[in-house]
Amino acid sequence: MLTPRLKAWSVHLFTASGVIAGVIALERVQAHDLRAAFLWMMVAVLIDSVDGTLARRWQVLRYAPEIDGRRLDDMVDYFTWVLLPVLAMLWWGWLPPLVWAAPLLCSALGMANSQAKTDDDYFLGFPSLWNIVALYLWRWQLPVALNGAIVLTLSLCVLLPVRFVYPSKTRHLRRLSMFLMTVWGCLVLFSLTGTGPVHEQCFLWSNLFPVYYLGLSFWLHCQDKPVSARSGPEEGASAPQE
Repeated sequence: MLTPRLKAWSVHLFTASGVIAGVIALERVQAHDLRAAFLWMMVAVLIDSVDGTLARRWQVLRYAPEIDGRRLDDMVDYFTWVLLPVLAMLWWGWLPPLVWAAPLLCSALGMANSQAKTDDDYFLGFPSLWNIVALYLWRWQLPVALNGAIVLTLSLCVLLPVRFVYPSKTRHLRRLSMFLMTVWGCLVLFSLTGTGPVHEQCFLWSNLFPVYYLGLSFWLHCQDKPVSARSGPEEGASAPQE
């Protein structure tokens, strides 16, 4: 049976393993193996989606305080969520010249923002979901100029004071958001495993969650009062989220 300290360290190692998934994805990017590249990007997304829950449950701040989980998570996130997909879009020729610089610079500033995650548990600005953006640009097969316009617009949104839903923490419709996000992840993963009609249908259905996410984010942002995610104490709330 693992001791509390070993459990805490295993969480840090699990978070760091996102880099390994990212490097494998990068190798597949260079090989122009798009489906495998996105599958490994989704593995990195899965790691990032569950490591915070493990960090709180296994009290990493108490049992492995010498490692800053937030800093580790930020470093892994910039590689897997920003640098990797932007390189993919650049190498695959999906962006106009120099447009790739915008998400790199804006996301670096956005992630360094001390209020990147607000006190009422939203993301401040577009949360640099560039691997998801790259996935849909691939499947939509849009003109390069339109891809560039989308990427530039979202890059600016990273820096704007617009709140975006943090699915696992924003209290408003949190259960629905988590359910839909789980379904979305399953649909995307299955769609990447083949090229048949069922796989294509799964991808088409997956388009609904980004519409829901963006619509809910802008609707909540336009409300007069922010929806607080701290209306009551939560178990493990004092532990950091990785």
